[in-house]
Amino acid sequence: MNRIRPVVVSAVALVAVASLSACGEMADGAQGPQHGEPGHKMLQVATVNGVGAVVTDADGKTLYRFDKDISQPPTSNCDGECATQWPPMLAGVATPMLKGIQDTQVGTTTRKDGSKQITLNGWPLYEFAGDKAAGDMNGQGANGTWFAVAPDGSKITAASKAGGAGY
Repeated sequence: MNRIRPVVVSAVALVAVASLSACGEMADGAQGPQHGEPGHKMLQVATVNGVGAVVTDADGKTLYRFDKDISQPPTSNCDGECATQWPPMLAGVATPMLKGIQDTQVGTTTRKDGSKQITLNGWPLYEFAGDKAAGDMNGQGANGTWFAVAPDGSKITAASKAGGAGY
C-alpha cells in the first residue's frame, strides 16, 4: 500500500507538467485552434486585396465592429435579431490566441445575457452571418454602421468588392 501512494503522486505530477507544457506551447504563438484545447478563440491578421490588414477568426472569417456599440466602457448594443445576423465573438474558456495583435488591446465585455464577448481596443467583435468563407467581407459598410476591424481595433472604411448588406 505504501508503494501505491508514490506512484499515484508521480502520475498526478506528470499530468500536471504535461498540461502546463501544452499551455506554454499555445502561448508561444500557436497557429490555430487545432494546437489548443476546445474553447480557445483566435484573433489573427489577414490581408484582404484592396482593403489591407483585417482581423479574422481562426477560420479566416472577417470580424466586425458596430458603430452603435461603445468602446469606453466596452458595451455591446447588438442583441436579439441583430445578434442573429451579427453573432458576437464570445470568449472561450481561455485567453484568446493572438497572431499579429497586441494582447494589451484584447479584452472582454459582459453582454446583456451574461455571456462574455471579446473586445479589441474596447470594441466588441462580431462575425457576419452572410460571410461564408475566409476572406468574405459581405458585411462591410452594412447600414453605414458595420465595419471590418483593423489590428488596432479601428474600423476599416474601405469598400469591399461584395458591398455591404445586413442588419
